[in-house]
Amino acid sequence: MTWRFEYHETLASTSDLCRKRAEAGEEDRLAVVAERQSAARGSRGRSWQSGEGNLAFSFLFRFSENQAMRAVLPYMVALALRDGLVAAADLSGEASASLWLKWPNDLLLSGRKMAGILIETGFLAAGAEGLPCWAVIGMGANLRQAPVVEGRTLAALSEVCSPPDAQACAQAIVRAFDGWMERWQREGNGVIWESWMERAHPLGTRLILRRHGREVAGQFAGLDAQGHLLLALDDGGMTSVVTGDVICE
Repeated sequence: MTWRFEYHETLASTSDLCRKRAEAGEEDRLAVVAERQSAARGSRGRSWQSGEGNLAFSFLFRFSENQAMRAVLPYMVALALRDGLVAAADLSGEASASLWLKWPNDLLLSGRKMAGILIETGFLAAGAEGLPCWAVIGMGANLRQAPVVEGRTLAALSEVCSPPDAQACAQAIVRAFDGWMERWQREGNGVIWESWMERAHPLGTRLILRRHGREVAGQFAGLDAQGHLLLALDDGGMTSVVTGDVICE
């Protein structure tokens, strides 16, 4: 099935529109791009600023009641985001190497956040035993300009190239997503973990984990067999991280 694209000048949220369509029974592979969003959302309820010329994009897909999909989905869409932007901008060499994935699905440019992903899953009344049967993937990327956010230093793709337009990026991302989906179906979870690691910040990168009102620091030690972040703690221990905010120092 081919992707169906909708382009809007202004929306409250591309993800909210996809979610409403999903709950109303919209078919698989709807992609929505907006020039501007008035109520965009990031992870953990944070707002997301999508300035002029940047990417504000969400897509809807359906999948069978498959628990394995839930584990790999954040990594698969992160791979699609990075590879799609690299392809759309025709990046190579140092420019491509400066784009790192940060657990679980942020995209950094030279260590500063350039793009993020919000994943929402849901059910239809006919869904089997409460397992998710649709996912809405929201993506925001600073293509032309990085917003000013107090306490944070963000990046834009324009720092390393003449950025492509948002529509071209969205199209490249869903092509990359289809490619990773096919590889996962053929080769299993391992190829997703390995490919994510190849595009992530290096092993040993200093990280701070914030969760439950506490901070712990350590070094990036890879992923475990379930795709959880491994953090080598300063006190010599090792922890497997399922959820939390991770910051690169």
